[in-house]
Amino acid sequence: MRLPVTLFAALLCTPLLADTADLTDVLNAASGADPEWAAAQRTLDADQQLATQGRSALLPSLTASYNLTRSYREFEGQSDETQFTSETAGLTLVQPLFRPDTWYSNSQGKALSNAGEARFEEARQNFLLRVTERYLDVLRRGEDLQTAQAEERALSRQLEQTQERFDVGLVPVTDVEEAKAAYDLSRVGLIVAQADFDISRDQLEALTGKSWGKLAGLREELPMAGPEPAAPSHWMERARSNNPQILASRYEADIAKATAKQRTSAQLPSVNLVGRYEVVDFSNVDTPTPLPLGSTQFLGYDGKSIGIEASLPLFAGGGLNSQRKEASYRYQAAEEVYRLVWRDVGQSAQSLARQVAASAQNVMARKQALRSAESALRATESGYEVGTRNVVDVLTAQRNLYANQRDYSAARYDYIIVSLRLQAAAGDLSTDDIDRINAWLSSDASVELATPESSP
Repeated sequence: MRLPVTLFAALLCTPLLADTADLTDVLNAASGADPEWAAAQRTLDADQQLATQGRSALLPSLTASYNLTRSYREFEGQSDETQFTSETAGLTLVQPLFRPDTWYSNSQGKALSNAGEARFEEARQNFLLRVTERYLDVLRRGEDLQTAQAEERALSRQLEQTQERFDVGLVPVTDVEEAKAAYDLSRVGLIVAQADFDISRDQLEALTGKSWGKLAGLREELPMAGPEPAAPSHWMERARSNNPQILASRYEADIAKATAKQRTSAQLPSVNLVGRYEVVDFSNVDTPTPLPLGSTQFLGYDGKSIGIEASLPLFAGGGLNSQRKEASYRYQAAEEVYRLVWRDVGQSAQSLARQVAASAQNVMARKQALRSAESALRATESGYEVGTRNVVDVLTAQRNLYANQRDYSAARYDYIIVSLRLQAAAGDLSTDDIDRINAWLSSDASVELATPESSP
């Protein structure tokens, strides 16, 4: 089904501050600004016409014709040339009676239309996934930037403290150099994080066609428990039944099959019921004597005819037989492509289900590792104060803490993305899933989108 703009507006969302945009707002903007999505909608409109075109081959056709001719003739026994103008107007009605190729054209048109709808469904899910990934990538890069800023501030303070200790002779100069090296590395990380954030923000703005002030961020506590149901085989079978890529491939094989039969039937007889109505008028006759068609000049006539026309192609230079073979081979190839897509999409869904389960465990493990890193830093700083640890130990613990913060943040976003990809692989990704993700957002965790000129 088509995904209208108003459907996005109907998505439920957590109440947010007026100046904080959420995933629903971004989807609404992208639905009216993304050329790829607009192209998918227009392509669907075009594909839906294919079924009508295929069916039209079975229905009557009516053709109007008109001909204006100026003739110059010389008759035996006449010295002068005869000149006259003729006008011919006609209607021809053709109703196929026995045309096997038209029956397969009808089947081909239906399969083409069905394949177009399946491809549109795939484009719809890709659109939802693409916009959500862009949104979450901005949040991820924003958290990475905040972590890099916090790391740079912490190592700057550590450098100042170490310098003060060196000035009063409590630590050797090597501690100062170690602290300075760590601080310099944090500056490099901050520059990279700022660039990544700017790029991600620019990509979101290009997709939506507008700039954003704030984006609602992820809540801290989220239900990340793994796929439901948990069995990977369930997702494999689900994907093989519902995935639009598989459905489109099946319809494309049906198209190739109908084409092959059409090419074969093109060598059979065709029978049409044909009716004609024709009006002929001769005027402007320029001749010294009556035309030799009777005692008076021939001025025109009205004609009606109805009959059966049959035709049978006998020989076309081998082209018809070659087209039949070509279509047969293409059908066989399309069947193999379908088998390949059926296998790969099912396997991909199974793998994604395993990734979702692993990602859920990874989030919990990263969260525990972050707690451990915080405890380790506090213990190391305490040891440094009493002289049992040196500055290198403190710097290492600090870097480890911020690395764990980045890993924990990445694990949360990876879980959401891989979960949505699993739903898309199963052919079930819908606005309900986007609504669920939108409910995980909060203005309290909003990310400020700086101007492009901002720098660390």
